[in-house]
Amino acid sequence: MFLVILALLCLATPAAAQVPAPVPAPTPADALFDDTFLHEIRLTMNSRDWEALKANFQLNDYYPTHITWNGVTVQNVGIRSRGLGSRSGTKPGLRVDFNLYVPNQTMLGLQSVVLRNNTQDPSSLHERIGMKVFSMMGVPVSRTAHARLFVNQQYVGLYLIVESVDKRFLTRHFNENDGFLYKYEWETAYYFEDKGNNPAAYSPKPFQPETHEKDPQPKPVADMVSAINATPDADFARVASTWVDLRRFVVQAAVENFLADNDGLLGYAGMNNFYLYRFQTGQLSTFIPWDKSEAFKMGPAHGIWFNIFDVPPWLKNRLMDRVIALPEFRNLYLDTLIAATQAATPTWLETEITRAYQQIRQAALDDPVKPFSNAEFEQDVQALIAFARARGAFVIADVQRSR
Repeated sequence: MFLVILALLCLATPAAAQVPAPVPAPTPADALFDDTFLHEIRLTMNSRDWEALKANFQLNDYYPTHITWNGVTVQNVGIRSRGLGSRSGTKPGLRVDFNLYVPNQTMLGLQSVVLRNNTQDPSSLHERIGMKVFSMMGVPVSRTAHARLFVNQQYVGLYLIVESVDKRFLTRHFNENDGFLYKYEWETAYYFEDKGNNPAAYSPKPFQPETHEKDPQPKPVADMVSAINATPDADFARVASTWVDLRRFVVQAAVENFLADNDGLLGYAGMNNFYLYRFQTGQLSTFIPWDKSEAFKMGPAHGIWFNIFDVPPWLKNRLMDRVIALPEFRNLYLDTLIAATQAATPTWLETEITRAYQQIRQAALDDPVKPFSNAEFEQDVQALIAFARARGAFVIADVQRSR
């Protein structure tokens, strides 16, 4: 199925949008994201610092710690609270920067990782399964694996290790890393509408620079949005494809909709949970998925045209609205939905959910600070299994009605 999606991405793609992504080569960090077993991560730090991090969880203050995984210890790394709606002073989400205090220090070749607290996900499985579906569909995404987290020998909960989207990620997936990477930081509902020609309207917020922080060059972002909104219909496909990899955008939107995720490119409150990467030569950009904790939540009967045709014009994503009007991309969107049902079959999805559930169940039940009851954990797992059994048939029927 990966080859099917690669064909979908390349077929009839404008030359400017053909950005081949290499198959990632093995790296030492692969072991950290091996999801065939439950990992264990231990942090050793001043107990007052840990209490301060929880008390000041809304801040991004860093604290020093030592981290140990599988017998490997890295000293003097920085951790801080992270997240938007998931921020918590009880079970903080964490960003771990291995090189904050020691320049060029890494762990297994990684500069940083995220330890996601899953405070918005009763089963703690949504992101892990969702990212696996994206990967099966040939979309570059972060690797994940679950871990028990200990702080000063005390078990503080079940976490998800998430690969950072950074220069190492870019190298693995695009064979380059010197372009301009932005993380979209949600502030208010935004639908890719033109915010004017002032680059400061786009960066440092909501497009937060992750590379070239001292010179993020946001003007091409402003120019891209302006072109998407202002180019006449007759020239739209040609012009827009010089700014955005349109086929990858459509595939990502389709996979998000297959996963019944209402907080992505076509989110219920505007665009959310993505990175934007502008390649190091030219002006072409591509989107990268992030944070799939809301995947599956809309249920198996989630409509395939969510926030595309079923909302008033002012709530439509301007890029998707224009792209989906072109027969080539409408067909790509529908073909991708069908390909997703063939890749993430009911049997595969249920098996993957069950395998992960059995792996993390005891750690989830033992989690001393989880925001959900054990009954809610079990109920959400059953909801995921029900999704696995019903989603494909619903999507196929909806696609057939749309042909």
